[in-house]
Amino acid sequence: MGETPSSAALVGRDAIDNVVLMEDHDRAYHAWKQARLSGRILLHIDAHIDWAWIGDKDPRVLLEARTSRQVESMLEARGLWNLTARASSELVHIGNYIYPALKEGIVREFYWVVPDRFMERPAEVVGCFQSLGTINPQARMTITAADHAVVATIDDTTVTACCLPHVPRFREPVLLDIDTDFLLSDPWERARAGDDLWKLLPWIWPDELVQRLNERGVSTDFVTIAYSVEGGFTPLGYKYLGDELALRLTHPRLPERDRRLLIEKRLAACDRHHNEPEHAIARYEAALALAPEDASSHFNLAYLYDERGAYDLAARRYREAVQLDPTYATAYNHFGPMYPSTMLERARAEYERILRWDPQRVDARCGLADLLARHERWEPATTLYRTIIESRPDHADALRGLGYVCAKQRRWDEAIVHLSRSIVLRPDGGFAHFWLGEAYGHRQRWDEAIDAYLTALRLGFHNVAPHRRLGNLYVRKRRFHEAWKHYRKLVGVWTGRTLLRRRADFRPRFANVTRETVSLTSATRLVKSETVPWRLIEEQAVLLDLDRGAVVRLNPVGAEIWDAIDGTRTVAEIVAHICRTFEVGRRTARRDVHRFLERLLRDELVEQRVSVSAASV
Repeated sequence: MGETPSSAALVGRDAIDNVVLMEDHDRAYHAWKQARLSGRILLHIDAHIDWAWIGDKDPRVLLEARTSRQVESMLEARGLWNLTARASSELVHIGNYIYPALKEGIVREFYWVVPDRFMERPAEVVGCFQSLGTINPQARMTITAADHAVVATIDDTTVTACCLPHVPRFREPVLLDIDTDFLLSDPWERARAGDDLWKLLPWIWPDELVQRLNERGVSTDFVTIAYSVEGGFTPLGYKYLGDELALRLTHPRLPERDRRLLIEKRLAACDRHHNEPEHAIARYEAALALAPEDASSHFNLAYLYDERGAYDLAARRYREAVQLDPTYATAYNHFGPMYPSTMLERARAEYERILRWDPQRVDARCGLADLLARHERWEPATTLYRTIIESRPDHADALRGLGYVCAKQRRWDEAIVHLSRSIVLRPDGGFAHFWLGEAYGHRQRWDEAIDAYLTALRLGFHNVAPHRRLGNLYVRKRRFHEAWKHYRKLVGVWTGRTLLRRRADFRPRFANVTRETVSLTSATRLVKSETVPWRLIEEQAVLLDLDRGAVVRLNPVGAEIWDAIDGTRTVAEIVAHICRTFEVGRRTARRDVHRFLERLLRDELVEQRVSVSAASV
């Protein structure tokens, strides 16, 4: 247990010295590390658990196993293996930062305080915990729902989910961690319901939250507060609630000006919610009379004046907000991206509003063009893309969008020009590479189309379309083994074992593989891929296909064939070796060995080294 901090303060009564504000919530973990905290109780007040196992284990550790049963056991925790080239510290994000805090001993007990409405459906909280088990099935987990709380014991960690009235009375100061989005309903959920997101109200205000924590006797010496505007979790118009929380924790007895300012802003939000815009405007103007530097009041007034049709005044208020606080120029300063595709006009109105305030706002103009393109409004989308490109010839997203529209309209040469320029500016765009492949294909530039589709796949554009196109192109070029590799992706024939789902052992006897798909003769010599670490464990071979994020286990026959692949033996010699080792007939061995090696070739686990003429086996 960590030592009791001497500077602990009762929330709502005493001033708290250490309050850290941030945009992204994972910065809390870094703040705790920098403060050298350890052995603390975490009181995490958030609409999201922000805890998930991080896959930071090196899969090469699997090759250190001594038995095949040990390999099987290790693979049960399929979500814990790091199949990327990123360092463990780079894997920490807003959805998992509590995991390393627990692992490193910063936190010893974890209490997750959820919005009151969550406990009306405790099954959803239980489901949240159960989903963690799908990542790490080896974790010892018990979940109990009782007494207004859901308690999960996961290995040596106890996580208690409860709502504010049932926060335990701790005997020591806690590490207080608050997300501003806790105060509000989920805007993405409300958008799907068709609500006007500008009229949302918090279900609990900062002073009420502080009061409830005070009533539960919560004391702390270190507080982290996340705004969480980026990603659309907290509406920008309510970002100031994070500032208000910080102010109330550091100054329990608010200065009079601040107290009056917060009252005016709350009443203004209530007036807006109740469709009384004139009263809301008067309240926000009164707030600015008290604090002309308050960016949130300027921003909220921009919306209200815009709704009233006072567009120039709205634009001026928006500019003042951005000048006072540049974060108000975020791409999440409107709700256009949140509305589902069925609500085109509502989303369009959001983009058009921000463009009235800032006509040069390129990201909003491009977002509107993308929205129109998704709804096949080709002419207005094209006009917007071209307008952007005229002022910003290097705007990769606009070039990508215009190339896509041209492709959809079968203007292939134009599509090639725009998509190629987009890729030069932003080479990592899988979407642009895919549609460039489409354009090349329709212009019968087969090799360039193949390269574009392969690049799209490498960059994460994972759906059936590029595999289908590649299969067709390889058939056209009579490269049948490559064609089969991509057709197989459509039906999932590979029988290896991946880390993402449980599969059976890879065996050399598998049914109905087309013999003509791989050019393999009895004189072919094969060599193991240098990118595939492997090891023989008992009578099995374990292969790490890190390019595909897979672990392949070969049974004793497959392991013997694999071990015999050394770059010097021909396929005929490997067949003869299997005949001697397993006392199997020549015909059967030849059939199964050829099929097995063809599969290894298709999945690039082995490569052809030399082919010379030789007698048939």
